[in-house]
Amino acid sequence: MIAIGVQTWSTDVRALARYWRAADALGYARITYGDGLFGFTHDGFTLLGALAVLTGRARIGPAVTYAFDRAAHHPAWLAKRAVAVDHLSGGRLDLRLGVGAGDAATAAGWTCHGIEYPGARTRLVRLEAAIGIVRALWRGEAVDHDGAFGPLRGARLAPPPVQRPGPPVWVSAMGPAALALAARLADGWEASYVAPEPLAARCHALDALLDGYGRAPGDVRRSVEVDVVLGRTPRAAAAALARFRATRGIGAEHPLLGSVLAGPPEAVVERIAAYAKAGATDLMLGFADFPETAMLETFAARVLPWV
Repeated sequence: MIAIGVQTWSTDVRALARYWRAADALGYARITYGDGLFGFTHDGFTLLGALAVLTGRARIGPAVTYAFDRAAHHPAWLAKRAVAVDHLSGGRLDLRLGVGAGDAATAAGWTCHGIEYPGARTRLVRLEAAIGIVRALWRGEAVDHDGAFGPLRGARLAPPPVQRPGPPVWVSAMGPAALALAARLADGWEASYVAPEPLAARCHALDALLDGYGRAPGDVRRSVEVDVVLGRTPRAAAAALARFRATRGIGAEHPLLGSVLAGPPEAVVERIAAYAKAGATDLMLGFADFPETAMLETFAARVLPWV
């Protein structure tokens, strides 16, 4: 059985509250909200506090958050904020961490705020250090650390999280070195906008890495972030897909469409089965009509019972 979650990004807090309540009531397994300095999101952990108290069943967390520099999220503050959300949600938090993209625009989005955006190798080294610090603080240990986040000397954290020894840690990663980091340290791994066939290859690579680190394939969940363009009938689905392409400014052959769950419910069920066969344990969905709830509701009624 594959777990289906919903990913949200918006600055309209009323629309978000309505959407989160609906997704929780409809039975979705996870609800996430974005984090970062982007113009299309509020402060992630402030909104996660709201998400925690507006829902009661779904697991929650950042779509991803970042710990590549102390000014992005210092690990001590990250651990503390995560504990607060874990308590507010009654132990439903997943901490989802991103390595970060390598393009110039992404780097500029951080550096214009005076936050260092180092190269990929350094970001990976710092992410590994951050995960170690966060988990040690959650366990109640005294932490000493020298490096990008230090010096820490006898740092401790209280109160502890509800989940013991701490919330699950996910790593969103696409490159080989980042995948290896996920295999060493993560409870979950997430890919973005990948079709089933290349996902299967990455899952096979992850299995090999896990074996090398003495871990079992089931030790790490595997999630894929995808868009959903759903219609109740083939004609309605085709119209919705045309609107989606126009909004994104992409043609019929654009590679993104290879990962989109598009079509009427029966076609979407088949596509989800392909992801499950490729090795996915979870899907994180971005519905094309967000913040409207029509696709969210149709998916819950006509797809969720069959996956």
